[in-house]
Amino acid sequence: MLAAETVDFFRVQSICLRAIGIARTDSFRGRVLFAFSFFTVLVMKLGTVMFAFKHIDQIMLLCDCLGPTFTAYLGLVRQYNLLLHRSELWSIVDEFAALKNSLQSSEIRIVQKYNRIDRFLAWAYLITAMSTGVLFVGVALVLVFLSEKSDWKLPLLMDFPFDVKHPVTFTIFFVWCSVAIFWVVLDCVACDSTFGTFSSCLVAHFVIIQERFEGLRFDDGNRELKKLIEHHKYILRISDRVINAYKNVILNQLLISSVLLCMLGFQLVISVGTNIMVVYVAYGMAITIQVTYYCYYGSQLYHESTQVHDAVFKSKWYDASVGTQKMLINCMMRAKKPVNAKSGFTQASLPTLNAILNSAGSYVALLMSLME
Repeated sequence: MLAAETVDFFRVQSICLRAIGIARTDSFRGRVLFAFSFFTVLVMKLGTVMFAFKHIDQIMLLCDCLGPTFTAYLGLVRQYNLLLHRSELWSIVDEFAALKNSLQSSEIRIVQKYNRIDRFLAWAYLITAMSTGVLFVGVALVLVFLSEKSDWKLPLLMDFPFDVKHPVTFTIFFVWCSVAIFWVVLDCVACDSTFGTFSSCLVAHFVIIQERFEGLRFDDGNRELKKLIEHHKYILRISDRVINAYKNVILNQLLISSVLLCMLGFQLVISVGTNIMVVYVAYGMAITIQVTYYCYYGSQLYHESTQVHDAVFKSKWYDASVGTQKMLINCMMRAKKPVNAKSGFTQASLPTLNAILNSAGSYVALLMSLME
């Protein structure tokens, strides 16, 4: 096995995974960290759910607390999914690292190009999401210092069956809630950026396969062709493993994102001209980045996997024997079926992203009409 530190394309993801207790090797420390982080986020979610039930008839307060509630739910889904597929995910990391070492120098440059883009997006995602968490905690902290004890509020709208206004109790829950927010951020970044990295590597290998087919020569007893066909099958198998590992996350993310963006859009419209508007803008950007991650890379996988079909056709198949041409036809038929980031009745793609944004806008208009 390759050491995590040597896998340069997985550095951001490795940091976030270790922070939530999903390190490469299972350990007592990792299990304790996972359990504590999971329980911390769960308590935060229960607190926001209780607040929602208590204020179910107040649409503004309901939107304020349901956004973090759904985000916490998605964080829990991501963290559990990562734990469930821990060995599979780290195995895929090692396989991509081994594949990279087996490539030619020109092909390594292709992989490095996609890795650079993915690394930039991962760091940008982490910084943006962390900034959102800092805004939530920072605004709440400023309001605590500026307000009376009776008006103290936690970073999120939460309710408990006991009083949390006592300074010691309030401090404990304020710190607890703040830590939970950042753990949700780490859950999201760890899961989403890992999917992005795997998809980016797959896209790079599909591009390499296309170039190999276009430059293929049919004068060596089909040895190179057979190796290329087996390599294509291997990349397709890795693609299936990645999609299967993330299908539950994809389904939950795509279904809940439109609701989240609807509530954030509604809050943004209502808060125009106020200081709290900055928080909603940052939060909305973070949620948009989350769903865009899956939809963008889903479309990339779909497109580049089908481009292999055209690359086979662009090869010098007319110079090959009849038997070789039959092999190429089978390869084209295999490549005609795209790698589809689909889960249930939803598909991670740019058209889906467009539909989510449009539906969110429609829901915002509906909520505004109810306020009139």
